[in-house]
Amino acid sequence: MIIRTWILLSLATLAAAAPAKWRQSYDAGYFDAQEKWAGGSEIMHLAAHAGNLYAANGYWLDARWVIPPEGQKQSAQVLRLDKADGKWQVDLDLGKANDLGLEYMKGNILKSVSFSTSGEGRVLSASKHLLVMAAGANFERGGAVSVWVRDDVAGTWHHTLVRHGSNAGGIRWVPRDLQVYRDRVTGVDRVFLLLGNPGIISGVYDPREPSRIRWDRHVEFPFLTKGSFFTRPLGIAEANDALHFSEGSSIFRRIDGKRPQWEEILNLAEDTDTDVGGIRGLTAIQNPNGKGQSLLFVWAPGERAQSQVKRLDPDGKGGYTLHDEANLGQLMSRHLGVKVPYTLGGHNMMYPVPHPATGEPVHIIGFYGSMAGKPELAWKGSRFYGGGLYAVRTAAGKYSVHEVNGPYTADKTLLVSPRAFCRSPFNPKEIFIGGHDSSNKISDNLAWIFRAPLSVAVGIETGSSASTLPDSAPRMPRVDDGPVYELRIYAAAEDRLGHLIARFREHTDRLFRKHKMEPVAYWLPTDGTAKEKRRFVYILKHPSRYAAYQNWNAFTHDPEWKRGVLEKPEFQRLLSERPESIFLTSNGFPNKSNRSNTPSIYELRINTAKPEKLAALHQYHNDQGLKLHLKHDIHTMGCWFAYDRPESENALYTLLRHPSRPQAELNWKSLESDSAWRKTKGNLAEKTERLYLKPLNFSPMK
Repeated sequence: MIIRTWILLSLATLAAAAPAKWRQSYDAGYFDAQEKWAGGSEIMHLAAHAGNLYAANGYWLDARWVIPPEGQKQSAQVLRLDKADGKWQVDLDLGKANDLGLEYMKGNILKSVSFSTSGEGRVLSASKHLLVMAAGANFERGGAVSVWVRDDVAGTWHHTLVRHGSNAGGIRWVPRDLQVYRDRVTGVDRVFLLLGNPGIISGVYDPREPSRIRWDRHVEFPFLTKGSFFTRPLGIAEANDALHFSEGSSIFRRIDGKRPQWEEILNLAEDTDTDVGGIRGLTAIQNPNGKGQSLLFVWAPGERAQSQVKRLDPDGKGGYTLHDEANLGQLMSRHLGVKVPYTLGGHNMMYPVPHPATGEPVHIIGFYGSMAGKPELAWKGSRFYGGGLYAVRTAAGKYSVHEVNGPYTADKTLLVSPRAFCRSPFNPKEIFIGGHDSSNKISDNLAWIFRAPLSVAVGIETGSSASTLPDSAPRMPRVDDGPVYELRIYAAAEDRLGHLIARFREHTDRLFRKHKMEPVAYWLPTDGTAKEKRRFVYILKHPSRYAAYQNWNAFTHDPEWKRGVLEKPEFQRLLSERPESIFLTSNGFPNKSNRSNTPSIYELRINTAKPEKLAALHQYHNDQGLKLHLKHDIHTMGCWFAYDRPESENALYTLLRHPSRPQAELNWKSLESDSAWRKTKGNLAEKTERLYLKPLNFSPMK
């Protein structure tokens, strides 16, 4: 008995003395138990619900979103964890869980919410707890916001299209936060959803709805006042028996009732960058200077922001006093010993947890920033710090800086930005933290989640770092094969074609070459209506499809392009619609031996093969078509397939050269009268589209 007691005490002592650790819970880039892709460039949210932990990811600047064409992209997902040391599984794929064919780049909102009343204000016999996901889909001339609600019994999700409309005037359908709040006049629990620039909408619990939420038909605010917001609202919080939300440099408070109103209670009167947002991370805390609650937030108006943490206190007289609490840029600078030009914090609310030693509430604020120095600690190819910084605010308003997985070194997992925090549903003494921020850089499979004891997270003790996991994420099929060619067609706005040509001649062509994209040819159509003749057609050569993805990202974020070219008035609003891009796999393209030093007219032909006849059409083209073309003075410059489905299953592209446009007509009349052509071609091709093209004077192919 004595020996057994001694062993148990020894084991307990060893357990107590065991070093606290950071553990990596999720490393994006694998197929789960159901063979579903579990990836993502970012973890947007974490939410504990019904005994499990859920995460919303995003695919901003991830190859599985960027490379596939529309209709084939990998949309954002909800991931599920069933035990602390388990493997994350895909619980919801937003692109596959709507009947409208919509695709969603980011999982914008994930929250577990509770309703205690019906839509009529009757108190429910038991509160209803729902896991709610919201995301925005944006397309060429519009956007939409969808909501999914989980059925915890069936393990399924119900989709609702909450709102959709135009994106004219810079409207962005990007939901950012939601909150259940009881109207103090009507007594009804309502869920409020920030839709993006269109405003704020609400709904009520209704068991008759498949999703159990019945959304209002109209936006509550600012539908009847401003129409829409200039910037997207970023945070929503309840304080002092009222609902508040932030938009740009303002905070609004709801005046409850059957005809609710909203009043502005703070305006920092400064312009805000809609991408950065302004007032971020709106959170209610106990008022340190009196009764009631204060609103804590991060003020980040633009791309040079330092992310100032501010606090808005009620003054007891119906007004407010504003206080500066901490500057995240300065905290980061002191922590790393380096100048910090830019920081951004408050992706989500400032997460409250009880201090493990005192029980007092502390708040965790994730942030990231750039450094003017210490490149060995930066995310490669950028100035962003590679580690995961967050600040801990005590109840006394004191701030300290900590890092997910300990101080960053180049051999550790790249983190960049902690943005989601959640106490473990499996062990309340642990916390899960997830994040990354793509920040316009390629971020394939960079989403991450770590967990650690709360005592480590708030800085009571130091946790040892997790082992760095090897990069074992499988590549997308064919993305490294090459070369590939990209056919691009622009539709110039009326009276803007000349400026579009000038932009290419003076700037774009050179910048393409700078970023390893090889221009093959630039053309204008010779035939068609005035609108059809305003098309600008060109072909680029890339080492591979993945290289094209890398090169385009580098090109579009080149400061010379963004600030030196696109900001020139003469080069703005040049296109009437979104450019068309078709990637092609080479079959001997281009045929340099057929090039001519004399002026030529080119013909782009798209042959659609009959079902199951593409291979035969291609073989016929190689075996007989080339000879027949040459016999009738038609020079074949190239032949290739489309890279992406469905065109890759039935389309054959050919580029032909003629001495002149009139001669092209004569050549085709001669060819089409040839019995060898009539005998076979008609049995293979269903239809043929053609586009006659004249090379521009700066085109490599004349």
